[in-house]
Amino acid sequence: MNPNLNNLILAIVSQTLEQGGYITKTKLLKLLYLFDVEYYRVNRQTFTGLNWKYFHLGPWTSEYDSVLNDLVDRAELLRSPSSRAEHDTEFYKTSRIVPINEALPVFRDENILRGILNTWASKSTGEILDYVYFQTEPILHGERNDLLDFSLIPEEPPQMYRKSSSGKTPREIKALRQKLEEKKKARAENITAAPTFTPPRYDDEYWQAIEALEEPAR
Repeated sequence: MNPNLNNLILAIVSQTLEQGGYITKTKLLKLLYLFDVEYYRVNRQTFTGLNWKYFHLGPWTSEYDSVLNDLVDRAELLRSPSSRAEHDTEFYKTSRIVPINEALPVFRDENILRGILNTWASKSTGEILDYVYFQTEPILHGERNDLLDFSLIPEEPPQMYRKSSSGKTPREIKALRQKLEEKKKARAENITAAPTFTPPRYDDEYWQAIEALEEPAR
């Protein structure tokens, strides 16, 4: 098990909350797994060193509970029950903000985690489970109750983003910008009132579904 695993967990939790997401036991476990998948894709080894197994809702490890409980006992990770008394879901936060580079001093590794959190931090546990179950190679090719084989992940070095040329001349670009500004001005003049937002309704069926996803974290 990687000695920096604790810092990784604290960074994931604090950065997910910073991005407006939430963290539960199940969601955190799947985010750790996703990081190991993408870390392996580049480094040909997992970062966490956890023994991942295909169990029920996908990746799970028997070491997870003891690591989590140790962080809670040391008050580095704070656990609180759901505000709805009829549900047993617990949420996590950190006692301090842990920057990603504190857990991952190598920029390439930091960039891998940022990519995962930018994609999944604000997503629901259900969305993450769906992706993990149907889109990650160790689960796709795994067998229930067996250890997951990360060597099935193809090696794909991260692609550097480069802005491509539109092929337009400066005169054409200027004309397009002018046309866009005219459309924006016309749209603004046609707006008579700001749109209203109707808050979503969370009924009992919604919370029962969330509880089913979050407990147990397997």
